[in-house]
Amino acid sequence: MKIVDGIYRNTIELNSHDVDAFNAVHPAFYFRVMQEAAGMHAYLKQVSIPQLQLEGKTWVVTRTKMTITHYLSWPNSLEVTTWPQTPWKFYYPRVCRAESTTGELLFESMSHWVVMDVAKMRPIRDAVINSSFEAVESALFRDPDLGNRSDFDATVASPLFTYTPKINYSDVDLNQHVNNVVYLQWMLASLPFAFRDEWLIASIDISYRAQAFRDDNIVVMTGGRAPTLYHKIETKEGKIVATATTSWRPRTQ
Repeated sequence: MKIVDGIYRNTIELNSHDVDAFNAVHPAFYFRVMQEAAGMHAYLKQVSIPQLQLEGKTWVVTRTKMTITHYLSWPNSLEVTTWPQTPWKFYYPRVCRAESTTGELLFESMSHWVVMDVAKMRPIRDAVINSSFEAVESALFRDPDLGNRSDFDATVASPLFTYTPKINYSDVDLNQHVNNVVYLQWMLASLPFAFRDEWLIASIDISYRAQAFRDDNIVVMTGGRAPTLYHKIETKEGKIVATATTSWRPRTQ
């Protein structure tokens, strides 16, 4: 792993448990790669979650939009790169992309992060973080405006599938809430096996709207018709935790 000209780079090995029954990488693996790259880049810059928590602050991701262009098969590895952009509104936008060892684009994403005051649970601006990342060349700039966030429209989310996950001990992260990758796993787990056998995610736009904790009772709703599905995660008390829209392509393409 290394940082060159403000860009973090690393090579990640794909494990056999990271692929499905068709030897295509699980989408959640790409999300974990993206999250780990962001975390390690921040750590090397002394502004990771454990380092910020010593100052009563932390990182929270509020939205991620990822386009997946190719699914790796095992055995394989990928080259991941990530870089932050200048603050936009209260967000710290971050781009992440991955390529195969032959240079084929696997995915590219834009995530919006905020720095939170832990005691007040309010977003704050931080001058140290603002100056901790080098500017990258203009050719790498991506528009941080992702448009309106995804909402769950019950009128088009038909047929509707529901799923009630059990929160596991390993689902909780350094911020003491359910990790954002688990939300994606729940959304996918709400779908019938037959659908997953036939379709692959082409893109996902997920908004993290509230924290979920290990004692929460969660309900996941997914509906719509391929190639577009709509997702909502909420507590049984009605608190919306996350919403998302996914687009899909036939697995045979």
